[in-house]
Amino acid sequence: MKININFFLVIIFFTLGNFVYAQGSEITQPVMRTNLGQISRLCLENSFDVQIAQYEVDINRTDLKASRSIYDTNLNLDAGYLNNQHKSVYSLSGTKSTANNYSFGLSKKIFSGTNIAVDFIGQRNSTDSTSVSITPAYEAEAKISLRQPVGKKYFGLIDRGRIKITKLQIENSDYTALNKIEQALAKAQIAYWNLVLKYEEHLIETNMLKKAESLYALFKKKKELGLIEDAELFAAHANVAKRQSNLLGTEHNLVAANNSLLMCLHLENLEISLSPEEKLDVMRFEPVGTVIALEIAFANRRDYQQARKEVEIKKINLKLKENSLWPEIDLQTSFSHNGVNASQSKAWQDITAQDNPEFYAGINLHFPLENTLARSNRDRARLEKGKAIISLQKVELLIQIGIDTCVDSVNNILQKIKLEREIVGLQKSKLAFEEKRFNAGRSTTDTLIRYQEDLLNAKLSLVRNLFFYKQAEIDLKLAQNSLLAEYSGDEL
Repeated sequence: MKININFFLVIIFFTLGNFVYAQGSEITQPVMRTNLGQISRLCLENSFDVQIAQYEVDINRTDLKASRSIYDTNLNLDAGYLNNQHKSVYSLSGTKSTANNYSFGLSKKIFSGTNIAVDFIGQRNSTDSTSVSITPAYEAEAKISLRQPVGKKYFGLIDRGRIKITKLQIENSDYTALNKIEQALAKAQIAYWNLVLKYEEHLIETNMLKKAESLYALFKKKKELGLIEDAELFAAHANVAKRQSNLLGTEHNLVAANNSLLMCLHLENLEISLSPEEKLDVMRFEPVGTVIALEIAFANRRDYQQARKEVEIKKINLKLKENSLWPEIDLQTSFSHNGVNASQSKAWQDITAQDNPEFYAGINLHFPLENTLARSNRDRARLEKGKAIISLQKVELLIQIGIDTCVDSVNNILQKIKLEREIVGLQKSKLAFEEKRFNAGRSTTDTLIRYQEDLLNAKLSLVRNLFFYKQAEIDLKLAQNSLLAEYSGDEL
């Protein structure tokens, strides 16, 4: 696939038009606002993996032209000169004879397996023999001949079968390329949602740092008033330092996630900061049905289509190998006209001016008596067909097991998200209640900090399960081979 230059230029101009200045920093950083749809399209336009898969498809499709080359028209040219001065036992044969031969013709095999040839042959003969009436003599001949197999290769059966096998093999190679493209797309989408996750983790850590700083500021005032001990102030200060450390970790994770997504899109400018427009969320909590998911999978799974086509290939191959058991029986026929004259031009004119036809019909038979090779190939083809059928059944079972696992994963994470949201609400209420108790002097610093930590962990667990849900959705679509069709129509 060639890179869409116009689309790429739009991205560049868009990024150059969006600069964000970090607070307190003199360095500018281009920011590109993006969403899942834009990321997916950019991946399909620009990914090296996608382009390589496209080239593989184009390379494999050249095999079809090669298989059809048996029907090409051939031009045949021939020329020769003979000077014969051998001694002869016949007194009338002369002591010297010369011959100039030339010919040109066309030959072609058609879909019925018939070989057709049209030839034009010219000769010039000269001799010092007294028994020859015309010397030098020119002979011209126009000839059409046909050869038709009626046994092995019956009416082009094997040729057509091999072309059909090549078509099916090319279709299977297309499926393989589409799988590679879809996997590249899934990788980019997961990288996008991972970036969204890192943004949300960073936001959570930032908010928790603000809470820790507020608590520390409150404790410093209380310390000045002599209302708390040094240990409590130290605990609040350590809590701030811990939150700052965690925030630094999320900042690094954010940069790593951004670079991973840029790599999936094969954008070389690592200075671009991708800013997702979407949030990690679940809008519908309806469970996925296994039956419907399986129907989609069997309608779209490329390995299933490949396995079915492989069975068809083996059936065709078995038919061809069974045909190879037959004897080679070829019907041959030819028809020609000639002309002989002391003038070359008149010799060619005599082909149509005079009625000098020659007609030939014959049959050719060739059959190895033991026929060991053909029988061995036939037996092998039968076994390969049986193997292909078993492989198809295995693919069907693998699809059922894989889809059931993916569906269970999606539904399981949905249930966990419900519980995680409930836990976050409870942890918020718990912290708010403990803050009231603390302000009333009925709680300790350690308890308050621990409750902040509980809320932080609950929020992080929720957003991570939301990410796992997005990943599970992509895995399900990948298992169904339905992901690529949403963005490209599943076409190469």
